[in-house]
Amino acid sequence: MNAAPVPRTFRIVGEMQRVDERETPHPMMARGDFGERAQRWRHGRSGDAFVRIFNAGRATDPWNAMAHLFVQAPEGKVNPVVTPVGDPAKMSQQIKEIARFFGADAVGITHLDQAYVYTHRAHAWRGDGTKDGNPITLNHKYAICMGLAGDNDRYMAAPSHIADAHYSMGNTLSMIPAFMLAGYIREMGYPARWHAYNSMDVNPLPLAIMAGLGELGRHGMLIHEEYGSRMHLMVVTTDLPLAVDEPVDLAVEEFCRYCKKCARTCPSRSITFSDVKDVYNGVEKWRINVDSCYMNRVAVNHNCLYCTTSCCYNKKPGVWYHTLAMGLLKKTPLRLRPLVVRPLVWMDDLFWGKRPHVGMKWLDYDSDPPDGTCDVPGCVALHRPQHKKRLQRPGPEAPSRLYPSDRPVSVS
Repeated sequence: MNAAPVPRTFRIVGEMQRVDERETPHPMMARGDFGERAQRWRHGRSGDAFVRIFNAGRATDPWNAMAHLFVQAPEGKVNPVVTPVGDPAKMSQQIKEIARFFGADAVGITHLDQAYVYTHRAHAWRGDGTKDGNPITLNHKYAICMGLAGDNDRYMAAPSHIADAHYSMGNTLSMIPAFMLAGYIREMGYPARWHAYNSMDVNPLPLAIMAGLGELGRHGMLIHEEYGSRMHLMVVTTDLPLAVDEPVDLAVEEFCRYCKKCARTCPSRSITFSDVKDVYNGVEKWRINVDSCYMNRVAVNHNCLYCTTSCCYNKKPGVWYHTLAMGLLKKTPLRLRPLVVRPLVWMDDLFWGKRPHVGMKWLDYDSDPPDGTCDVPGCVALHRPQHKKRLQRPGPEAPSRLYPSDRPVSVS
């Protein structure tokens, strides 16, 4: 009997401990672990109304932010009349179709591994009476993992208010499919809980990889075959009988080993150039310096997104060159893949740029302002737009306080 497929871009090499959500980046920034400046940026009022309506903590009134409404809602009751499920595989297909109907662009199903359930909540769901720091108990059997894709051109306009508004809109809209699918399953007579932006009891990334939505990139994010890294992840956990999917092979391991385009374009040197993966909490993967990544966000006053926009997998859906490249990569034997990856990276740099960027104007916003302008009040420094700055080269890497390495492991 063949063993079940396992992800190729990360490996479980030791004992994993469940993570406290309060020790993840956003809550740490909010309470000042990244410094007072980052804390002020996280909580401070913004002069831009888009920032305020997408972030209840920065809004003049949190009820102006739709995300605030969702997290206030209590978990609905389970219908006592149970819909029988004779064929879990058929039910899985139906649930995927329903999830897409509710707005998801990608759907996969996996077993709910308790290692990816947080131990404590960082944010209370006031609708169900919990408080910040309450322990999490989640004994569901399955995780329905979904992704909501962003618009390629608007992502390419980063860093800018245009890209920020689009990215934040995706965060908010991702709550809708999760919220509705969980309610639909409860109406079928089975328990279900939704997990999306600002309302997560689980870590969605490893679950999405196990569910076959994509692979883990060097930049620490999911890479989807069609949508690259521009996906907002959400999960519905449930006991509804379902058939599970398997991890996929998109040649990300070989591509990320050679490409390193995200590391070259990262302005804060937060992505490693190393071919040696780190081990943290029993998982072998490429390390991201979350400290410097988040502080760069504060410095530029925008979501950077260069690791997403520079990724070679990030192209408009359905275009022939992307479809051709993906088909070639997946059909090439493992040992020969480096021979295919090198010319593909060279062509990507040639045709789309070593640091891809789209100049865009929308409303009163401009993603490509003249050199020397700055939207930080009181700043008098002369700036060059991020996409005009030099690319990074391999060099010393600063350690991350948040995710230190247990030990280096050579990638064979």
